[in-house]
Formats: sequence, C-alpha cells, structure tokens
Amino acid sequence: MTFAFDATAATFERHRVLPSHVPEAIRSAIWAATNLPTPARVLEIGAGTGRIGKAFIEAGDFYAGVDTSLAMLREFHGNPNHSLLALADGRQLPFRNSEFDLVLLMQVLSGAGDWRGILNEARRVLRPGGSVAVGHTISPESGIDAQMKGQLTTILEGMQVSWHRPRESRRQALMWLESSGKRRVHVVAASWNVNTTPREFLDRHRTGARFAALPVEIQEHALGKLQAWAKDIFGALDVGFQEKRTFELDIFEF
Repeated sequence: MTFAFDATAATFERHRVLPSHVPEAIRSAIWAATNLPTPARVLEIGAGTGRIGKAFIEAGDFYAGVDTSLAMLREFHGNPNHSLLALADGRQLPFRNSEFDLVLLMQVLSGAGDWRGILNEARRVLRPGGSVAVGHTISPESGIDAQMKGQLTTILEGMQVSWHRPRESRRQALMWLESSGKRRVHVVAASWNVNTTPREFLDRHRTGARFAALPVEIQEHALGKLQAWAKDIFGALDVGFQEKRTFELDIFEF
C-alpha cells in the first residue's frame, strides 16, 4: 500500500487534521500514566507527516520516526538536532535492541496487515521498563463516519471485495500487548467537536491508503453507491452534523 500513501501524502493532513492541542495532550497523557524520563528516546512506527510526532520533538525528546512512504516523510519537517526520520518497514526496524524508552503506534494497528510483525519489532527495540502507546481517534457509533464506514463495508462485501476489518485487528493486537506487558492503562487524551458532512467522508476516504489500493473501477463504483445511499439517508451530501471526537490511548508498560 506504500504507493497509495505516496499518492495522498500532500493532502493527507487536510483530511485528517487534529486540533492544535491534541498532539501535546497525547504526550502529556502518556507521561502522566508512566514513569518515562524527560526527555525520552521515542520511536514512532508509521510516523506519516508528523502530525503527532512534532509534539514530542518540540518537547525536547529524541524522536525517531519511521514510515514506508518517502512522500509522507517529505511532508514531515522536524528539528534535525532532536529527530531522525527513516524510510523503513515497521516489521524490520533499523535500530538496535532496547534502544527506546517509548514506542508510539498512532492510528497504525487498525490498518496493519501483519500487526504481529510490527509488535515483535516494537518490543525488540524497547528497553526494559519502557512503554508502548497505541492511539486512535474515536467517533460516535451513531455519527456520520461510523454510519458511512459501515455502509461502505456492506457495499464492498456485496461486490465480493475482501475488506479489512480494522476493529478486529486492533482488538487482537491490544490483547497480544496486554498478555505480554506488565501493566495496561487506558486514557482519553483529548476530545473536541467537529462539524462533518457525508461529502467530507467521501472526499477523505478517497485518500485512505487501503481504499486507494483497490482498483480504480472498484473505488468509483463503491463510492458511487455510497453517495447515493448517503443522499437517501441524510437528505444531502453537504448537510452538517456536530460530532464529538476523542483521542484514546492504550499504554502498555514492559
């Protein structure tokens, strides 16, 4: 899926922007729940454009970010004195054993095909007593995003397209981490309100790496059916809905 991330790198943050306070709140929540040093040696697997990693750099941590997409990393402008960006697969990290205090997996496990490979490497490079922090954005079950995602899955399955089930992958990965860790802490790091529309979902989903990896004709057919469904259910594609979003963390100490 690397080519799909490359193709959407320039517009990635436009469709997935986080309020300015959220990255700092994520870091603060992790430090409040752990005994990490300040500053710390931090690795982020799936660093992307740096929308979360920049907060760790600004706080003075030594930050290493890896991603499989060079185009995404080119959108990430870090401080060269406190950061290192590397083009690498999370299943084959270019680091020594026990090198980091904290490993970040932000919005990664839900889309990972081989989450076991990623987690094995995360544990290898984590020092004894270090922590792994898994985070993702939560939308309300009755919200626009949840309804649109559910209907898109139904459409793709009806087209006999094998489609990833992110919740199940993430659940299994969290269970694996809990079974091997010493302690698990779940925290809500931040919350905010958004005004969203069905059209916003359609535009954003075109840039999703897993969806963008499908053949173009399948993408267009599925989005056409989803658009028609949304017009029927919501009345119009541009009708706005207020939703509360939260960023939640599961932190594992080892």
